[in-house]
Amino acid sequence: MVTPLESSGLLEHFSIVFTLILVMVVVYAVMQWTKMFGESKGLHMLIGLILGFFVIMIPDITELISIMIPWFVLLFIFILLMIMAYKIFGASDDDVLSALKSSDKMIIYVIVIVGIIIVIASFSSVYGQKFLSGSGKTGDGTATGTGSTTTSDFSKNIGATFFHPKVIGLIFIFLVAAFTIALLATVPHT
Repeated sequence: MVTPLESSGLLEHFSIVFTLILVMVVVYAVMQWTKMFGESKGLHMLIGLILGFFVIMIPDITELISIMIPWFVLLFIFILLMIMAYKIFGASDDDVLSALKSSDKMIIYVIVIVGIIIVIASFSSVYGQKFLSGSGKTGDGTATGTGSTTTSDFSKNIGATFFHPKVIGLIFIFLVAAFTIALLATVPHT
């Protein structure tokens, strides 16, 4: 008997179809929203279909979309669960909207930053090793207390870079500076 976990591997063979449908629907929705070529739904769908076929002809873009979309779905589910948790504690729809439209826009900034991180991580997952292999740079790439950053494995190189003591120290200094500026910029309540 096939378990759900084993059948999910079967869906990988249909990822190209899902990518085609996703690109087609997104292009159609943008065309309908902007009215770029008038009100013609058929023309908008045809343009979406053509661009969808162009996208699936490039395997790197198909892989990029296949990596990126599950993370955006998880982000969307997390946002929905946070809104539900907020409403469980007695918040109304107006409270949720006012939190999203507040003057500091912190929630929107966090969502945008997480989205940018997802896009950058997806690009590095698809193109990182290719850029690393084509760089042609040589050297031992080692630093005190860390592994080499010139290996042929892109994930090891990223890990060795991010967990290098100098990078961790720089991040710590940036965090201290950010919190210092934030505390000094606030008006004391007296």
